[in-house]
Amino acid sequence: MRTAQILNGREIAEKMLARLAKDLEAIQRSGQKLTLATVQIGESKDTVLYSQSIERTFKKVNAGYLPKIYPEKISQSDLQKEILKLNRDPQVSAILVFSPLPAHIQQAALLSTLDVLKDVERVVPPTAAAAVALIEETGAEIMGKEAVVVGRSNTVGRPATMLLLDKRATVTVCHSKTRNLRGHVENADIVIAAAGQPELIKGEWIKPGAIVIDVGENVVNGKLVGDVEFEKAKERAGFISPVPGGVGPLTHVMLIKNLLTLHKLKETAIGNPRAFQ
Repeated sequence: MRTAQILNGREIAEKMLARLAKDLEAIQRSGQKLTLATVQIGESKDTVLYSQSIERTFKKVNAGYLPKIYPEKISQSDLQKEILKLNRDPQVSAILVFSPLPAHIQQAALLSTLDVLKDVERVVPPTAAAAVALIEETGAEIMGKEAVVVGRSNTVGRPATMLLLDKRATVTVCHSKTRNLRGHVENADIVIAAAGQPELIKGEWIKPGAIVIDVGENVVNGKLVGDVEFEKAKERAGFISPVPGGVGPLTHVMLIKNLLTLHKLKETAIGNPRAFQ
């Protein structure tokens, strides 16, 4: 029986890290060290684990990591003051605000406080970038292909759509109000599943030979599963990313890539101060 090629995110991430490490080494030889500061409200288990996993990745390439943890009851104004301090800190190259935020914190107002040259997610949200990087890793041509993105979040669905459009794919975005989701998926050469619903995308819907990128992380009966019915989908797809071990490991690599991009933008701004006015 024919089965899909599994996109091993961990192996791909290690290869990308090796390339990025060379760029970081060149910057460090010039006497600089790039450091990411994270803003964490409270200490939920998921956020703590996420922070620790980022730190492990950054250590591999000798990039700086500065986790900042604030109490859950911190006020909007006090939190924005802390952000401003990080903006002014010359040792902080970029800032990442962890989600979700407490109900009393207005996310839009908080994010608007971030220095545009330190907002590591404004470059490209890392999970969306990781999903598209996995597609590129297949070596398949994206231009002209029919792509379906299931989910329209600001962190994955929307930015992934724009990245695919930039590569001149024909993109359809599906969401909770989409009629005939199955029909859209059946016609897709590329599927990015980011709806947050376990096994929403059935294996029998997958077009033979399609590239399937599963961003979903759902806990079902104590087991982590994606948005795609993996076992059946891999019998039809050409390439498929697993959950866990697909998109996740690449997300932290994309943070480092964004860190380097921000550094280059800052160097441009220093050389041409009017460029960002």
